[in-house]
Amino acid sequence: MENQPTADDFKAIAKQLSCPEGANGIKTGEAMNLTNKGMTQAAIDAISPQNQDHILEIGHGNAGHLKYLLAKAQEIQYQGADISETILIEARRINQTFIEQGRAKFTLTDGQSLPFKNETFHKVFTVNTIYFWKDAPAYLTEIKRVIKQNGLFALCFADKAFMEKLPFTPYGFKLYHLDKVKNLLETAGFTILDELDNTEQVKSNAGEMVTRDYFVVVAKN
Repeated sequence: MENQPTADDFKAIAKQLSCPEGANGIKTGEAMNLTNKGMTQAAIDAISPQNQDHILEIGHGNAGHLKYLLAKAQEIQYQGADISETILIEARRINQTFIEQGRAKFTLTDGQSLPFKNETFHKVFTVNTIYFWKDAPAYLTEIKRVIKQNGLFALCFADKAFMEKLPFTPYGFKLYHLDKVKNLLETAGFTILDELDNTEQVKSNAGEMVTRDYFVVVAKN
């Protein structure tokens, strides 16, 4: 009989999901790239990349999806921002060709501020990061600051009703319903343009197949 995962096991999973570190962090990045593929592509599609867009992704993981994004339009400039040095190094390794072509950059951030000038980006998106924001209202204000006037922001997250069923989310995750996220965006000064509701079958980070409900909220600066 296999040993059942313990609370410490789930705490370790949660820690790696919030900020991947070391060899296990690289494996976590690989797993997240697969698990989040549908959500990431939905968020990219939601911002409708156009020619010469300057696009920021917050919490890019290993950025194995970058090819999908850059194929959406011509001369897209991609900027990745992540709090994990391990995952930043891995993203640079995987996307070295795009970096050498001058199409992609990756920057280490602190998860609370963004080291970019006001109104730098046409589009910003983020997938499965809101659970780890220390101060969501303040961070949304910071995100809004770096988006050009009338620029777009896509915030993709799994619904609280789904997330609270997972065994590792009690350890460091803050979960959200759709109405709460919309309220946070509007309070920060964004205008909600659309909300996409999707369901998919995925293998969870605990290793089991689950039905995941998630949202992509699209807002205008």
